[in-house]
Amino acid sequence: MKFDYLYDQSENLLSRFVTFATEHNRYDLAFFYSQHFDGKSIVMSLQNMRAALISSDDLSHENHWVKSLEVKAEDVDIVSSLLTKALSSLFRHDDLD
Repeated sequence: MKFDYLYDQSENLLSRFVTFATEHNRYDLAFFYSQHFDGKSIVMSLQNMRAALISSDDLSHENHWVKSLEVKAEDVDIVSSLLTKALSSLFRHDDLD
């Protein structure tokens, strides 16, 4: 089997794990920041193991991250607010209150 490497890169990642509940649903998210993705974070739903590359600027494009993270329609505003705070401050833990 023949293939060509496009890139093969190792780096230490910053990671953060946030679990929260809305009135009707629970969300378990993992955030991974890598310099490889031009300032975007990998945000993964630990419930469905699907991820999206997201920056604060991408939050207005709900059709991308809502579907990937399986955010329920009634929670989009709440999750968007949390993502805005989490992505803008990256890994401070006092910013989610």
